[in-house]
Amino acid sequence: MNIIEATKKALQENKAISNPSDLEGGLAFLPTNSECFGILLVTTEPSLDKENGIHKEVWQAPGRFWNPIANDLLREDWELL
Repeated sequence: MNIIEATKKALQENKAISNPSDLEGGLAFLPTNSECFGILLVTTEPSLDKENGIHKEVWQAPGRFWNPIANDLLREDWELL
């Protein structure tokens, strides 16, 4: 679906959106109506941190303000997560 349809559904269902290439890189977008946050960038998988010789999963904090290029906006393969 296009980004407008995906964003409307994501807001209604409180879900994130992504497309195949960004999802492969572990990235999703959480649209909000917040002037403070805009569209949040969230990871879809945790990273591994090593502490005292032990690996543990760590989720990265969401990032702010996605800056799409024209091709991002014209894609027709956006999906809800």
